[in-house]
Amino acid sequence: METIKATVEQVEDKHFIKIEVRNAQISIPMSEDKPNEVKSAFNKLITRIKDGEFQIELADVGEDLFSQVAKDYITQLNREIKAVHGEMKQFG
Repeated sequence: METIKATVEQVEDKHFIKIEVRNAQISIPMSEDKPNEVKSAFNKLITRIKDGEFQIELADVGEDLFSQVAKDYITQLNREIKAVHGEMKQFG
């Protein structure tokens, strides 16, 4: 199983989870309510699942609130990736 790196990044007063996927970057906003950007990020991850199962690993987890939230977010996201991959495999 491949491991993909993610980081928590701050741009001005906004925080994001940045995930590196095949020379592209997926950005999930954490400090703003932007459902379309979150949906777009999930669609890109689902597209990536078609190529094989993977897990996301958060690099440099800090003690700040956004790092801790991102850690929990990634844990849940990995569960979802595993479940979706299993369903895709089951249905061919």
